[in-house]
Amino acid sequence: MEGWIGGDGAPPSSGRAEIPHEGNSVIIHFMNTEEKNFLLSQIQTDVSLISFLSVIAVFFIGALIPQFNSYDLSVKIPISFLIVATFAFVFSALILSNASSKISTGDSERAKRHITYGYAISEYLGVFLFVLSVPLAISIITADLYLRIVTFCAAILGMGIYSLGGFSLLEGHFKKSRRLISVIMILFGTILFFSQIYAFHFTGIAIIFLLVVLLVTVLAPIKKFQ
Repeated sequence: MEGWIGGDGAPPSSGRAEIPHEGNSVIIHFMNTEEKNFLLSQIQTDVSLISFLSVIAVFFIGALIPQFNSYDLSVKIPISFLIVATFAFVFSALILSNASSKISTGDSERAKRHITYGYAISEYLGVFLFVLSVPLAISIITADLYLRIVTFCAAILGMGIYSLGGFSLLEGHFKKSRRLISVIMILFGTILFFSQIYAFHFTGIAIIFLLVVLLVTVLAPIKKFQ
Protein backbone atom coordinates (compact mmCIF):
# COMPACT_ATOMS: atom_id res chain seq x y z
CA MET A 1 0.00 0.00 0.00
CA GLU A 2 1.24 3.51 -0.79
CA GLY A 3 1.75 4.79 2.71
CA TRP A 4 4.55 7.29 2.83
CA ILE A 5 4.16 10.65 1.18
CA GLY A 6 7.07 9.64 -1.00
CA GLY A 7 4.69 7.08 -2.47
CA ASP A 8 6.85 3.93 -2.37
CA GLY A 9 5.30 2.29 0.70
CA ALA A 10 8.39 2.72 2.88
CA PRO A 11 10.25 5.55 4.55
CA PRO A 12 12.71 7.27 2.21
CA SER A 13 16.36 6.40 2.67
CA SER A 14 17.11 9.88 3.97
CA GLY A 15 14.65 9.34 6.81
CA ARG A 16 12.56 12.31 5.64
CA ALA A 17 9.10 11.94 4.14
CA GLU A 18 8.54 13.62 0.80
CA ILE A 19 5.71 15.92 -0.22
CA PRO A 20 2.98 14.59 -2.57
CA HIS A 21 2.99 15.86 -6.13
CA GLU A 22 0.48 15.65 -8.94
CA GLY A 23 -0.96 12.18 -9.22
CA ASN A 24 -0.41 11.14 -5.62
CA SER A 25 -1.67 14.15 -3.66
CA VAL A 26 -4.15 11.99 -1.72
CA ILE A 27 -1.61 9.53 -0.36
CA ILE A 28 -2.00 10.98 3.14
CA HIS A 29 -5.51 9.53 3.16
CA PHE A 30 -4.00 6.04 2.98
CA MET A 31 -1.29 6.50 5.58
CA ASN A 32 -1.71 4.38 8.67
CA THR A 33 -1.29 5.74 12.18
CA GLU A 34 2.39 4.78 12.43
CA GLU A 35 3.22 6.47 9.14
CA LYS A 36 1.35 9.65 10.07
CA ASN A 37 3.13 9.72 13.43
CA PHE A 38 6.49 9.48 11.64
CA LEU A 39 5.66 12.50 9.47
CA LEU A 40 4.28 14.44 12.44
CA SER A 41 7.41 13.64 14.45
CA GLN A 42 9.59 14.85 11.59
CA ILE A 43 7.70 18.14 11.40
CA GLN A 44 7.85 18.59 15.18
CA THR A 45 11.63 18.13 15.10
CA ASP A 46 11.99 20.67 12.30
CA VAL A 47 9.76 23.16 14.12
CA SER A 48 11.97 22.85 17.21
CA LEU A 49 15.07 23.49 15.10
CA ILE A 50 13.51 26.50 13.38
CA SER A 51 12.42 27.90 16.75
CA PHE A 52 15.97 27.52 18.04
CA LEU A 53 17.29 29.41 15.01
CA SER A 54 14.87 32.25 15.74
CA VAL A 55 16.34 32.53 19.23
CA ILE A 56 19.86 32.79 17.76
CA ALA A 57 18.69 35.50 15.35
CA VAL A 58 17.14 37.48 18.23
CA PHE A 59 20.44 37.17 20.11
CA PHE A 60 22.34 38.68 17.17
CA ILE A 61 19.86 41.54 16.89
CA GLY A 62 20.04 42.21 20.62
CA ALA A 63 23.84 42.22 20.49
CA LEU A 64 24.00 44.55 17.49
CA ILE A 65 21.49 47.28 18.30
CA PRO A 66 23.18 48.58 21.50
CA GLN A 67 26.45 49.02 19.58
CA PHE A 68 25.15 52.05 17.67
CA ASN A 69 23.73 55.43 18.62
CA SER A 70 22.74 56.27 15.06
CA TYR A 71 22.13 54.15 12.01
CA ASP A 72 23.05 54.72 8.39
CA LEU A 73 22.06 52.28 5.63
CA SER A 74 25.24 50.22 6.02
CA VAL A 75 24.07 49.42 9.56
CA LYS A 76 20.34 49.26 8.92
CA ILE A 77 20.56 46.70 6.11
CA PRO A 78 22.27 43.83 8.02
CA ILE A 79 20.03 44.42 11.05
CA SER A 80 16.97 44.51 8.79
CA PHE A 81 18.00 41.20 7.22
CA LEU A 82 18.31 39.65 10.68
CA ILE A 83 14.89 40.97 11.68
CA VAL A 84 13.28 39.59 8.50
CA ALA A 85 14.99 36.22 9.09
CA THR A 86 13.71 36.14 12.67
CA PHE A 87 10.10 36.66 11.61
CA ALA A 88 10.57 34.12 8.80
CA PHE A 89 11.61 31.52 11.39
CA VAL A 90 8.64 32.39 13.61
CA PHE A 91 6.00 32.26 10.89
CA SER A 92 7.42 29.18 9.16
CA ALA A 93 7.31 27.36 12.50
CA LEU A 94 3.66 28.38 12.89
CA ILE A 95 2.80 27.26 9.36
CA LEU A 96 4.49 23.88 9.82
CA SER A 97 2.78 23.42 13.18
CA ASN A 98 -0.59 24.04 11.52
CA ALA A 99 0.26 21.35 8.96
CA SER A 100 0.08 18.75 11.72
CA SER A 101 -3.70 19.06 12.07
CA LYS A 102 -4.12 18.78 8.30
CA ILE A 103 -2.08 15.58 8.25
CA SER A 104 -4.06 14.13 11.14
CA THR A 105 -7.35 14.74 9.33
CA GLY A 106 -5.99 13.52 5.98
CA ASP A 107 -6.36 16.91 4.27
CA SER A 108 -3.61 16.24 1.70
CA GLU A 109 -3.83 19.39 -0.38
CA ARG A 110 -3.75 21.80 2.54
CA ALA A 111 -1.07 19.75 4.30
CA LYS A 112 1.09 19.89 1.17
CA ARG A 113 0.58 23.66 0.89
CA HIS A 114 1.44 24.26 4.56
CA ILE A 115 4.54 22.07 4.44
CA THR A 116 5.98 23.37 1.17
CA TYR A 117 5.51 27.03 2.07
CA GLY A 118 6.65 26.44 5.65
CA TYR A 119 9.93 24.90 4.52
CA ALA A 120 10.45 27.46 1.73
CA ILE A 121 10.01 30.39 4.14
CA SER A 122 12.26 28.85 6.78
CA GLU A 123 14.97 28.04 4.23
CA TYR A 124 15.13 31.09 1.98
CA LEU A 125 13.83 33.96 4.10
CA GLY A 126 15.13 32.31 7.26
CA VAL A 127 18.31 30.24 6.97
CA PHE A 128 19.79 31.83 3.85
CA LEU A 129 19.02 35.41 4.84
CA PHE A 130 20.27 34.84 8.40
CA VAL A 131 23.53 33.10 7.49
CA LEU A 132 24.40 35.51 4.67
CA SER A 133 23.64 38.55 6.86
CA VAL A 134 26.03 37.47 9.64
CA PRO A 135 29.20 38.47 7.69
CA LEU A 136 27.53 41.80 6.93
CA ALA A 137 26.78 42.28 10.62
CA ILE A 138 30.36 41.45 11.62
CA SER A 139 31.63 43.98 9.08
CA ILE A 140 29.72 46.81 10.74
CA ILE A 141 31.04 45.83 14.18
CA THR A 142 34.73 45.52 13.34
CA ALA A 143 37.05 46.85 10.66
CA ASP A 144 39.41 43.92 11.17
CA LEU A 145 39.79 42.33 7.73
CA TYR A 146 40.82 38.95 9.14
CA LEU A 147 37.63 38.57 11.20
CA ARG A 148 35.54 39.71 8.27
CA ILE A 149 37.06 37.19 5.87
CA VAL A 150 36.91 34.31 8.38
CA THR A 151 33.22 35.00 9.05
CA PHE A 152 32.46 35.29 5.35
CA CYS A 153 34.31 32.06 4.45
CA ALA A 154 32.64 30.15 7.29
CA ALA A 155 29.19 31.37 6.20
CA ILE A 156 29.67 30.68 2.48
CA LEU A 157 31.38 27.30 2.87
CA GLY A 158 28.91 26.20 5.52
CA MET A 159 25.94 27.26 3.43
CA GLY A 160 27.39 25.56 0.37
CA ILE A 161 27.89 22.26 2.20
CA TYR A 162 24.48 22.49 3.86
CA SER A 163 22.46 23.38 0.77
CA LEU A 164 24.37 21.48 -1.93
CA GLY A 165 25.50 18.46 0.09
CA GLY A 166 22.04 17.04 0.68
CA PHE A 167 21.63 18.26 4.27
CA SER A 168 19.03 20.96 3.65
CA LEU A 169 15.54 20.96 5.20
CA LEU A 170 14.32 21.17 1.61
CA GLU A 171 16.00 17.91 0.65
CA GLY A 172 13.32 15.66 -0.81
CA HIS A 173 10.82 18.48 -1.27
CA PHE A 174 12.14 20.72 -4.08
CA LYS A 175 14.37 18.37 -6.05
CA LYS A 176 14.96 20.20 -9.34
CA SER A 177 15.22 23.87 -8.47
CA ARG A 178 16.80 23.69 -5.01
CA ARG A 179 20.45 23.40 -6.04
CA LEU A 180 20.25 26.11 -8.70
CA ILE A 181 18.54 28.48 -6.26
CA SER A 182 21.16 27.69 -3.62
CA VAL A 183 23.99 28.57 -6.01
CA ILE A 184 22.28 31.84 -6.95
CA MET A 185 21.78 32.73 -3.27
CA ILE A 186 25.41 32.00 -2.40
CA LEU A 187 26.65 34.07 -5.34
CA PHE A 188 24.41 36.93 -4.27
CA GLY A 189 25.72 36.65 -0.72
CA THR A 190 29.29 36.85 -2.01
CA ILE A 191 28.56 39.90 -4.17
CA LEU A 192 26.74 41.55 -1.27
CA PHE A 193 29.65 41.01 1.11
CA PHE A 194 32.28 42.51 -1.20
CA SER A 195 29.98 45.37 -2.22
CA GLN A 196 29.78 46.26 1.47
CA ILE A 197 33.55 45.99 1.96
CA TYR A 198 34.30 48.23 -1.01
CA ALA A 199 31.21 50.46 -0.62
CA PHE A 200 30.13 49.63 -4.18
CA HIS A 201 26.36 50.06 -4.63
CA PHE A 202 25.76 48.11 -1.42
CA THR A 203 22.24 49.46 -0.85
CA GLY A 204 21.09 48.73 -4.40
CA ILE A 205 22.51 45.20 -4.40
CA ALA A 206 20.96 44.54 -0.98
CA ILE A 207 17.53 45.59 -2.24
CA ILE A 208 17.85 43.39 -5.33
CA PHE A 209 19.02 40.48 -3.16
CA LEU A 210 16.04 40.80 -0.81
CA LEU A 211 13.61 41.00 -3.75
CA VAL A 212 15.17 37.86 -5.27
CA VAL A 213 14.83 36.04 -1.94
CA LEU A 214 11.17 37.06 -1.67
CA LEU A 215 10.50 35.98 -5.26
CA VAL A 216 12.20 32.60 -4.76
CA THR A 217 10.26 32.03 -1.53
CA VAL A 218 6.95 32.64 -3.30
CA LEU A 219 7.76 30.62 -6.44
CA ALA A 220 9.67 27.66 -4.96
CA PRO A 221 6.60 25.79 -3.65
CA ILE A 222 4.83 26.07 -7.02
CA LYS A 223 5.04 22.69 -8.75
CA LYS A 224 6.57 23.81 -12.06
CA PHE A 225 9.41 25.52 -10.20
CA GLN A 226 10.20 22.49 -8.05
